[in-house]
Amino acid sequence: MSALQRLATDSPVVRAPERGDRTWFLTESTWEDPVWVLAPGNALEERRPVRLHWDFELQDGQRFTDQRHAALLETCRQLVALIRSRSLSTGLPLRPSTVGQYFHTLRGLLQWMSAEGFNRFSLLDPPALLQFQQWLRSRPLPGRSPQRAPGTVHRHLYLLAYFHRFRDELDDGLSFDPFAGHDPRRAAGYHEGLRRPLPYTPDSVAVPLVQTAIDLVTRDAPVVLRAWEAYRQAAAGGRGAGHAHTGRATRALQRASAGIPDDSPVRSVRELVLRTDLLYAACFVVISYLVGPRVSEILHLKAGCVQRRSAEGACQPVTVIVGAIFKRQAGYHGRAHEWVAPPAAVQAVAVLEALSAGHRAIAGRDELWLRRWRGNGATEWHEVASEQLEIPSTARANTQLGRFGAWLGLTYEGRPWKLTSHQGRKTFARFAALRDRTSLFALAQQLGHRERAETDHGYAGSDYRLDREIDAEILEQSVSAWEHMLAAPGLGGRAGEEILANRPRFRGKRIKEDLASYARLLVDAGLVLGVCDWGFCVYREEYSACLGNAAGPNPARREPSTCARCRNFVVSEPHRAYWAEQVHRCQDLLDEPALPLQTLRIVRARLDEARSLVRAMDSGQKESP
Repeated sequence: MSALQRLATDSPVVRAPERGDRTWFLTESTWEDPVWVLAPGNALEERRPVRLHWDFELQDGQRFTDQRHAALLETCRQLVALIRSRSLSTGLPLRPSTVGQYFHTLRGLLQWMSAEGFNRFSLLDPPALLQFQQWLRSRPLPGRSPQRAPGTVHRHLYLLAYFHRFRDELDDGLSFDPFAGHDPRRAAGYHEGLRRPLPYTPDSVAVPLVQTAIDLVTRDAPVVLRAWEAYRQAAAGGRGAGHAHTGRATRALQRASAGIPDDSPVRSVRELVLRTDLLYAACFVVISYLVGPRVSEILHLKAGCVQRRSAEGACQPVTVIVGAIFKRQAGYHGRAHEWVAPPAAVQAVAVLEALSAGHRAIAGRDELWLRRWRGNGATEWHEVASEQLEIPSTARANTQLGRFGAWLGLTYEGRPWKLTSHQGRKTFARFAALRDRTSLFALAQQLGHRERAETDHGYAGSDYRLDREIDAEILEQSVSAWEHMLAAPGLGGRAGEEILANRPRFRGKRIKEDLASYARLLVDAGLVLGVCDWGFCVYREEYSACLGNAAGPNPARREPSTCARCRNFVVSEPHRAYWAEQVHRCQDLLDEPALPLQTLRIVRARLDEARSLVRAMDSGQKESP
């Protein structure tokens, strides 16, 4: 039996919902209990399960569990059970943490109903819901903004749609559609332009981040693992704790590093702990940025998850990481999935297997990220009990990534860049999709994107939501490029000359805001840019040297020399390095004594193209104040 089959057939902690079983998602509690303990959806939720307290206080000072609210309480319990069972938009189960958010939203609605004198949901009418919306917007939040964000208001309003959609399954529901002919997002004051999606890591930050992480995983990991062997031998070689224990281990590390010709040996216990923490973060970065799983999927990886697959008709087997997807899955073990993995990610998994070997032996478990749940230090690998080991939470992973980014000194536009656990997935998808939009189907399979319960190998068509994300990313990339070109002192290329001659002059204190507004106006007017390593393409079909069509440039004919003679092409200072390198390469080729005449002509033409573009950028820099 394969690892995927074992993962899919393991008996889950959370029972699959059965007909008539309304407590399938509860543990250590019953339907009538004042506190519901939601059964953990995966291993990350075992230590701190979600708890729903039904005995909260209402506006009139009474408890919601009092007998006078029995009918309303029963309806609310039915609603929470339905929300846990299936999402309103997808029909798939929601995670316990999401159900907890909806419970707090429901509690806010009940607080307002108590203050306004409503004791049944069916008594709510459209004017009452308008009053509720106004109350939400004006309700102050302690220690925060005086008004709620549109996204928060939208979640509260979206709950009302559940009362209408599930009205036949609830004892008390809404008899009318609260958003008939309207979008609840609009009603919440939420507009697409105001949306701030989870960020990806900019290229100027991602490149040094991933490169350093790969270096740590491939070069620093053997040094750290050898140091841990020396530490364990010293710790087991005598009695004592505290400073005596640390001193003995430090002397052992110094002796071990003295005989090893290494650029960066580990010479103290404190340094060993620091470099181990960095190594864990580096493994997370490599897997996240080069493979693309979610944080919960990374933290649930197990020993032996790297396997080889031989596809029919393939020349050689493919290396995959076997795991599970937990988003919108009812079962404790999630849905089995495989990610294609490059060699660096395979090495990261091997490092995690070596680091966690002792913890896995103590706990009798096979998760790669087992760590002590409280405290840190070297004793985690020497004096730890099985009940102290757990999979780190997402918050702990974010904290570790934050320390890693601070250690690297990552900055973007002069400010420190904050790493988060979801940035790797966003950056991976953006990097792959923006360079080859024909690979969306394969990318959707790699990321596990789907809306219904198809099998992993049965996707049909590309992921619509991912397609929208990529289109939005291209628009944002175009806006950023236009802002740069409108402010750049020098531009090269035939289209660059047009922009320099026709762009408006921006002056005053609001120059940044004016630039951003004008750039957005150009993109909204249809001037979406093609962005590549050697320049920008202000695409217009009638001037296209690559013979593109109405859909965009021709990828088969789009290359630097073709772009250099195109009327759509612009270069600026960020592209100088590319064209300066072309100048050096062409000059080196011209020094070859046996170069054929035809090749000489081509190289000279390319050299003239590169020099003219570099001169255009230089002239703009000299003319600028």
